[in-house]
Amino acid sequence: NSTTTNLQQGLAKAWASFDQGATGHPVYTDASLNTASTTDVAAGVTKLTFTNSLDNANYAISGVCQAQDAGGTVFGTWGKSTTSSRQMTTSYFHTENRVSSGTPTDSDYTAYKVLGGLA
Repeated sequence: NSTTTNLQQGLAKAWASFDQGATGHPVYTDASLNTASTTDVAAGVTKLTFTNSLDNANYAISGVCQAQDAGGTVFGTWGKSTTSSRQMTTSYFHTENRVSSGTPTDSDYTAYKVLGGLA
């Protein structure tokens, strides 16, 4: 019925919690759904690849991050309007976590969720 359909449409299509570790070292995934891989790209930047692609690149991402002793960090993503290789696609997106001064930093704890449709 429509109640079940609406509930299913509102569920997260992918999520993960992970430790970015130090730049150049493996990203440690704590738990995930529909996340095939987490790849260290640069300080504060992780590429997240979906196990099952989304139906378009108009999905919503929200997240949190925390870097130990950094005095506050901000979770960010590269959008779909950039011409960079970090552009959002149906298969992956990139986070970019920064301290409050704007400097990219690896996070001890990052968690995200994606809302959208599966292909």
